[in-house]
Amino acid sequence: MRFHKAWLWVAAGGVIALVLISVAVPEPSLRALLSVLAIVPLLYVSIRVALGSERRVAQERRRYMRLRHMTDEFIMNVRNLNRLTVIAKGRDAPQDADAMINEVVERMHQLVERMRGAAGEEDQPREGTG
Repeated sequence: MRFHKAWLWVAAGGVIALVLISVAVPEPSLRALLSVLAIVPLLYVSIRVALGSERRVAQERRRYMRLRHMTDEFIMNVRNLNRLTVIAKGRDAPQDADAMINEVVERMHQLVERMRGAAGEEDQPREGTG
């Protein structure tokens, strides 16, 4: 939803109505009632603007960023590191467990080195995500 210029006229009309009511209406109870009626369009416009900006923020969160992909890959490597370490501590640990752990740690270091350059850059969404 885009904010339409007509809403600015509604808001301006509400402000002008409030000013005129406060100056022109001497009766306090009538002035209060008319003020409430004048505030309704202002509240409506405020809500429309707030909801519109909330939707834009939600859309911003849905954008796929390179850093997000790298973070997902890093988390996957953390899980692999944990699995390999648990396996390496077990009785039937493979002989190359330490080499596999070192390989995962090296991949994690490489990811961390590339993360700063990836921050803020958009990337295409992966297949099956959305």
